[in-house]
Order: sequence, then structure tokens, then C-alpha cells
Amino acid sequence: MRLKRYLAWTGQQIDRLARNAPLSATLILVLALAVRLVYLTVIVGLNSPPTYDGIGYDMLAVHLLRTGTYGVEHPTAFRPPGYPIFLAGVYLLFGHSYPAVRLVQALLDAVTCLLVYAIGTELFSRRVGLLAALGLSLHPLQVYMVGEFYSETLSFLFQALALWLAARMVRRREGFLPLLVGVFLAATALTRPTATLWLPLMVVWTLIRPFSWKARGRDAVLMLMGLALLFTPWVVRNFVVFGEFIPVASLGGVGVWAGNNPLSEGGGMLPDERTWGEGAPEWGWMGWEGLSETESSRRFMERGLAWIRDHPLEFAALVPRKLLRLWSPTSFGVQFSRRASPLLTAVVLPPYLVFLALAFWGMWRTRRGWRDQFPLYALILGINGLVAITYGATRYGIAMAPVLCLYAAAALDGLMKEFATNFTN
Repeated sequence: MRLKRYLAWTGQQIDRLARNAPLSATLILVLALAVRLVYLTVIVGLNSPPTYDGIGYDMLAVHLLRTGTYGVEHPTAFRPPGYPIFLAGVYLLFGHSYPAVRLVQALLDAVTCLLVYAIGTELFSRRVGLLAALGLSLHPLQVYMVGEFYSETLSFLFQALALWLAARMVRRREGFLPLLVGVFLAATALTRPTATLWLPLMVVWTLIRPFSWKARGRDAVLMLMGLALLFTPWVVRNFVVFGEFIPVASLGGVGVWAGNNPLSEGGGMLPDERTWGEGAPEWGWMGWEGLSETESSRRFMERGLAWIRDHPLEFAALVPRKLLRLWSPTSFGVQFSRRASPLLTAVVLPPYLVFLALAFWGMWRTRRGWRDQFPLYALILGINGLVAITYGATRYGIAMAPVLCLYAAAALDGLMKEFATNFTN
């Protein structure tokens, strides 16, 4: 009874706050930024150096500023250019400053939380938008990424912008909206390839909306134009430099082999003599000496696809394990990376499972609006589809956090309304 009364009272306060949009937006920004600044200063350390992938991103950004070319010792397309260009821009303005990067990322992530509020308002209600944004402001993994020199924080911003513009398309007929959605979809993929399969699903969405075929075709063409607008310079650069068509990055084959080989357990494998056998690549995931990035990627791809073709049952059995790693709150992706302690998993897992239960219940409660919400579904489907053919890790699943927060908020909003009605009666 006390819990029901508390939820009813909380719902009343959320309702009052949601009616004041400027106050809600201010609260979200202040809370999100404050939480991230405390985390950066107390736990991470503003001036701590990059680690793991962050070292490579930092090197690419520094070299880009010094030489104007994308690569370190040689031109590269191994990583998409979005995040290194962002780092280079921060370094151009503030010098080679680690604190500056982290502070800018904290601000961008706070803006992402504000965009989630706007998405929730467009697709559901102000209450749902507010609850989702407050939840994302406190989401541990979302906050964690702000302290890393990883591409996630920037890609989350582009992803949220694409979702917000797509949500505005539901009830508005401005001609420029599909074009802008395409631009930010491309920006997301060119920052973090995890979103690659999301793009075609979004184009499909324009064709299943309840409008005339003329309007659907126009929106699809405009979205494709937006995608082409951002992809074209990168594709042309890669064709000039490598003589090949590389739309996103030259690491696609690596992911397919790393998650599909005799030793795979759902995560990624580092190619060495133990995992690859004779003729293992000298540069690890970067490939073989004497082969170009794309040639190395093709070799990885061919071997990964050959294993899938020759072991279809083993591949099918691996898919659930990959997805379990994706949806786990503490699963690291490759065998040489950090490990979550059993204690951390035991502490994190119960509230995380409650969060997931609320999110799935929210999806069920709002299922009648599936056409309007298809961009949210498409993001989840795209990420899960890519992991099914590569490998799983918590890091890849963080991109789903804003969508899950929206659906968890929809479920929580329904609960509070129900309890408020029972309480007043």
C-alpha cells in the first residue's frame, strides 16, 4: 500500500513538472551534466590518458591535425572518421587536452538526454519523455562512456538527433525532415558502425507509413539523399586512396571472423596462432603484412563465412550466446579486454533485470503505435541483427539504452497513472 501511495504521489509531481516544459528541460540538463561532471572528476580523473581503442582514436586525431591526412603511418579506413574528426576539432580549439574532450563529451551527452525528452514527448507524452530523460541521465553505462575516448558518446548524440527528427516526421510534413534524418543516420554510422543495419530499416519505415505512395516515395528518396550527402565524401576518399568501395570502414570482415570460428563463445577473438592457426595476421585485427586493409578484411570475411557455411548448427547455437552478451550489463567483448567482477555483476544484475522488464512491458503497452515507433524498434533490430552475424558485448548494447529508457518510462507512467486513479477512488 505504501509503495502504491508513493508511486501515486510521484506521478502527481512528475505531472506538475511535465507541464512546465522549460523547467523540465533545465532539470534534465542540470542533472545529466552534474552527474557526469561528478563522475569525471571523482572517479575517472579529467586528465587521465585514453585506454584501449581510445589510444588509436587519439593518434588518428593528432595525425589528422598535424598532416591533414586520415591515418597514422599509412592512410586508413579501418575506423570510420566521425570520432577522430570530433577529437581533432576539440584539440584544434583547446589544444591536446584530455579534460577538454571529457568536458565536451559530458555536455554532448547531457544534450542527448534532452533529446530523449523531446523524442518521448513527440511519440508518447511529456511525462514519458521526462521520465525517460531522467532515467538516461542516471544510466550507469551512459555515464561511463563519457569518461572514455570511445566513439559512443558522439554517436549517441547523432542517433538521438535522427530519432528526434524521425519522431517529428510522424505528425509533420516538412519536406526537409527526411533529408535531415538521412544525414544524421549517416553521421551515426560514420561514427559507430554498430548502427549500420539501422539505416536500411529506416528507409523501409518511410515506405510503410500511412501516407500515399507518392509521399512515401518522396520521403524515401529524400532520406537516401541525406545518407548520400554524408557518405559520398568518405566513399570518394576511400576509392581515391585504396581504389575500392568502402562505405563505412574496412573492419567488417574482422567482426564476422572474430565471432564465427571454432573457438568462439559469443564474444570476439583476437587472431593469433592459437585462434587462427598457421599464417596468423602479423598485425592482429589490422591484418597481414603485405596485404591492404580491404584485402585483409576479405580474408577475415571469407574464413568467417566459410565456418558459418560448414557449421550451420554451431552458428545457430552461437547466436543466443552473442545476444546474451549484447543484453548483459557486464559483458566485455574480446578475450583480452577487462573483466567484470562477480560482485559487480551480482550488484548490477537485479536492478537491470527490473529495468528490462519495464522496458519490454512498455513495448507491449504501446504496441498499437508500432508504425510511429518503428524507428525505435529498427534501432534495436539493427543492433541485434549485426551482433548475430558478428559478436556480442555490453558496449554494443549501450546504444539501445535511450530506447529502452523510453519504453521503461512508458511502463512506469502507466503504473503511476493506475495507482493515482486507485488512490483517488
